[in-house]
Amino acid sequence: MINEVKSAVFAAPKNNINELRREAQVIQMKGAPFMMASVILWTCATICRILPVSLYMKNLLTFCCPMLLVPLALLFSKMIGADIFKKTDNPINKLGILCTCNQLLYLLIVMWAFSMKPEVMMMLFAMVFGAHLLPFSWIYESKTYLVMSIVTTLGSLLTACVFGEVVMGVFMVICQIITSVLLLAECRKLSASKT
Repeated sequence: MINEVKSAVFAAPKNNINELRREAQVIQMKGAPFMMASVILWTCATICRILPVSLYMKNLLTFCCPMLLVPLALLFSKMIGADIFKKTDNPINKLGILCTCNQLLYLLIVMWAFSMKPEVMMMLFAMVFGAHLLPFSWIYESKTYLVMSIVTTLGSLLTACVFGEVVMGVFMVICQIITSVLLLAECRKLSASKT
């Protein structure tokens, strides 16, 4: 069924931006593989916070967790039939990559915290992660990204300040599970509307 939807999308003339956005949504399944991978990443980061090691080591291990993102996203994309790195002339795909890469610039703040304010590093990491999701609400026409970007960013700040980084880590895992489920539901709805 997904292949039929993809064929229909590719057959349509790409004469406006909404058609380009729809094509990106179908091919990449609204970025759901990345959100599914982030469930595992935030689980690993949370486990790092309860290890009996120094704060420096906890932060170092937490900072290493995102290295698993691309391999896990590729694995999940195979599982759900998405093609997150499909080569195409669609500028929306390029915009999505640019919006993902902007997070790398914000990671400089996290790197600063790693050495200068290590007790808040994980909270800043979570806030950067949450904030970078906002542009995807436009790219994928997704209320899930809009709402979860705000919830994740503000929620990580509040849970970290009130309950500590372990609870904040659990909060992030729950947010990513909810985001993944809602995105998959949006993709199912998109598929149903195209057939």
